[in-house]
Amino acid sequence: MVDPLVAVLRRGEQQVWLDEELGGGEAWWQTILERIRSCTVFVVALSNNSLRSKPCQAELAYARALLRPVLPVQIGPVDSVRVTPLAATQIIDYRHRNASADARLVAALHSLSRRAVPLPAQLPEEPMVPFAYLMRLSSDLSGPELSYRKQAELVLELRSRLDEDCHDPTVRNDIIQLLCRLRDRPDVTVRTRADVDAVLAANDPSFTAATVGLPVAAVTGARPATTRLSPGASAGADAQASAARRWRLGRWTKTKVVVAGAVVGVAAVGAVAAQITWTPSEPAAPVLADDSDVEAAMATPGMVTVQQDLEAFKPGSSIDVSRPECLGVLYPGVDQVYQGSQAQRAAWKVLEEPGGLQRAGVNGRPFVDQDIVVFAPNSGGAAAFVEQSVAKWRGCVGQRVTVSYPDHNTYSWTVGDEVGDAPRISQTYTLDPDGYTCQRVLNAVDDTVIDVKACGEHITDQAGVLTDMIAALVTRAPSF
Repeated sequence: MVDPLVAVLRRGEQQVWLDEELGGGEAWWQTILERIRSCTVFVVALSNNSLRSKPCQAELAYARALLRPVLPVQIGPVDSVRVTPLAATQIIDYRHRNASADARLVAALHSLSRRAVPLPAQLPEEPMVPFAYLMRLSSDLSGPELSYRKQAELVLELRSRLDEDCHDPTVRNDIIQLLCRLRDRPDVTVRTRADVDAVLAANDPSFTAATVGLPVAAVTGARPATTRLSPGASAGADAQASAARRWRLGRWTKTKVVVAGAVVGVAAVGAVAAQITWTPSEPAAPVLADDSDVEAAMATPGMVTVQQDLEAFKPGSSIDVSRPECLGVLYPGVDQVYQGSQAQRAAWKVLEEPGGLQRAGVNGRPFVDQDIVVFAPNSGGAAAFVEQSVAKWRGCVGQRVTVSYPDHNTYSWTVGDEVGDAPRISQTYTLDPDGYTCQRVLNAVDDTVIDVKACGEHITDQAGVLTDMIAALVTRAPSF
């Protein structure tokens, strides 16, 4: 499941480093922590297994303590994000890979990487090596002699650890192998052997009355190992990758290329740190996507801002719309649409290919109109505006709306289905008769309405991608 994610980032000039060449234990963990410290964007390959993985969660907490921007990318099933550390973080859904998902991923990573900050002056405490108890218990089992009391203590701890970490398949396997090592010792008591056999039979169906007592391989150690699924295996939707890996992806300057990563157990896909050498640069526009971000989202090189106003709404009085109730569906940030909403201020940019401002639909050119509208703090005005807009947008579904301009040019649009519900809705409309399409997204984030329009001949969810980028800027959080 993680391979498509890696492939897209590689095409975006990302370098991929895996820790398959590293041993386990302290050196393995220290290398991972160093890569997190040196990265600019920390990507979490999100699934149920990564949410249950102790190493993944430790790495995420460490990255956040280091002020690294976090980019969660969902690649597998997730029961609930609301009760996880990512509950307040915007997540990119990459379960169904397509051009829109690829564009959203690349644009988000590019946007976050440009907002890198130095490490805090006082570095946070390093998390401990995950599952270090495995090394300690393995060392205990290597001793020349174990008393009955020590054997009983080992059985008790191994049973407890198995209950605690049974969701991690590699750790579970290591604990089972430690139990087998204890059972097969020459000095083991009959009582200890019976206790171990009971634990094994309860946790692994392969340990039955016919198999207990057979020798097993020695414990592999504390470092998780990759297990590949057989071609015909059916391990559930959360284990469909050919190999389950946790990656650290690095994008550096041409003079410094490093590839970093770590391996975990079956389908326990976890953290990815996109590493980019940080050099101070001019800050991005505070609340609207930069031209380069729009280029990436639209997959159209050369798009530039051709008109903007960072303080006011767009006047709509010069536009004649055959169905006035659909004005807000066709045009973002228009003063008439927000009249009476208690909005305080607005900002907008229109972007096209070089050559001056042209209307959406002229010569099939890509067109982006990105707007934000700010309401009073904690007023609920932004959410209320989107809530009120839902019925208006749905009322325009299937309508043919003709727009006339003062220069006597007219354009007829057929409005498509409205998708979603407050606080985020979207809708598309198509220019008759050539099929040129615009997508609109309206999204309330905190006290701001994000109002975006993206048009072109091959529109999928580009307006959604831009909305996500602006949402991260609005919240001032590394939350793509």
